[in-house]
Amino acid sequence: MAYDEFNPIHAFKTDWITYKIDETGINYLDEFGLFLCDKKAEADRTGNNAITTSQLRNVFGEIKRIEMKAGDSEDVWEKDCKQSFLLLRPKIAYNAARVLSKSRNSKMKELKQVLDMAHKQVKTLSSFKNFSHFFEAILAYHKAYGGRD
Repeated sequence: MAYDEFNPIHAFKTDWITYKIDETGINYLDEFGLFLCDKKAEADRTGNNAITTSQLRNVFGEIKRIEMKAGDSEDVWEKDCKQSFLLLRPKIAYNAARVLSKSRNSKMKELKQVLDMAHKQVKTLSSFKNFSHFFEAILAYHKAYGGRD
């Protein structure tokens, strides 16, 4: 798919969170990482609307804290972690609003929309882990394409 044609909102599939990430999901994450850098694959530098690595890491750090606390226990997830995960959505909204108040064309708008769609699919520890892997892949591809710090 050509970069100019990529629409992260329409291309997102809820099954990647609910069930598992497949090859199509990996291809989507690759395109999305490039999209968040606001550049074409052959370009040398990120665009003015790019997401920074630190903006991604703010959210990723919280996801990993929740994941570590939950471990493999559905019981711990339900009792101690699910609420923290639910509160992640307002944190994402706040971070997006801060960025968008300074740069209305930031790719943060699309990142927030995709994360909101993915967040709504998390009902179990297993789907949370898929969400975590999904986000980790966004971060990895963003960095691979030279996402700015």
